[in-house]
Amino acid sequence: MPESAGEDTIQLLCRQVSEEIESVTDRSVRQIRAELQSYAAVPIDEQHEYIARQLAATLRALAESKPLADDVLERSRQLGRRRAMQGLPLSDVIETYHIASRELWNTMVARAAEPTTDLLRAGGMMWDLVHTATSAVAVGHTDATRSEQAIRAGVRYRFFEALARSTDGDDRDVRELAEALGFTPQHGFRAVCVAAEEWSEAQLERLQRTLDTIPGTTQCSGHGTVIVALSQHAPVDDIVREVRLGHPGTTVGVGLDRPGLAGAAMSITDARRVLQLASPTGAVVRFADEWVAATLADHRAELTTLLEPGATVAADHPHLVEAVSAFARNGFSISAAGRDIHLHANSVTYRLDRWQQLTGWDPRTLDGLQRSVLSLGLFHRDSGDTTPDTAEE
Repeated sequence: MPESAGEDTIQLLCRQVSEEIESVTDRSVRQIRAELQSYAAVPIDEQHEYIARQLAATLRALAESKPLADDVLERSRQLGRRRAMQGLPLSDVIETYHIASRELWNTMVARAAEPTTDLLRAGGMMWDLVHTATSAVAVGHTDATRSEQAIRAGVRYRFFEALARSTDGDDRDVRELAEALGFTPQHGFRAVCVAAEEWSEAQLERLQRTLDTIPGTTQCSGHGTVIVALSQHAPVDDIVREVRLGHPGTTVGVGLDRPGLAGAAMSITDARRVLQLASPTGAVVRFADEWVAATLADHRAELTTLLEPGATVAADHPHLVEAVSAFARNGFSISAAGRDIHLHANSVTYRLDRWQQLTGWDPRTLDGLQRSVLSLGLFHRDSGDTTPDTAEE
């Protein structure tokens, strides 16, 4: 068959199918919405109009054996940007092109008198056109995503800065920024903090994308020496898991769940305090568990004269620390403390007596136990020396 005859055949087929463009579009839209749940967010009239125009442009390019026109590709880039701003993933946007083109191709095959070499060549050209169009969509979607991420990163940064500056956490700027990030200002907030020096900007951006996938609302940003993840109605254990996924040994501070924007600021303070308190441990430390030591941490200089002597003894006699700590966490029971650390009760008693001799604090009294526990919490943990020495003295 001469080349011109082949071109006439494809041109005729394209004209025939163009008369059915509305029905092909209807089928495409129904199939897309059946397969891709994300498209429930897209107005159906908007989707129908775009697909009809794209299919018509594809038929014109096939009939003329030409690439898609520049205005068609620009429309695809704009579509990618719009779908990104609507929150649709790029994979779903590209899949709509595949679905609609599949419906168009099936219609062309059904209307062709018989399968010919020209029809097969037209099929190859169609998928080349789809590739070109989806590449344009990907460029637009990626540009918009990067732009949106940059904008939201700026909003997050301004929110945390405004929250830190606010005297009561509830001025107009803070409320507006909180709402822009998806928070409900009067609801509860909980903060999680880690050291900022461990994180690059790219890692922080990846963390935010991951946090966006968990229930509730969580926003993270670098703030001074820490990375803060502030959440609302989100499982804190999920946040901690995602934070530690790329940094398995990092120390994490967790604040209390506190109401309102003033509470958000206080929860960040909670998390920062326990993070500072626990920095050598590589653990997850919660303000709810360490609130006394965390609250007093800002007053270490004032408390040094009272409490540092216990840390000096603890550094030289870690086995005594083990006994005092076990006694405190086991209901002030010597026998229970012994079972906890696998020692006879007499050995526990000896160690408590020895601690009293060296520090002047009797841990079996309220004052002595308070001094002992606070000294260990505020000063001894900084030494990082947790190697037990079980030698009796």
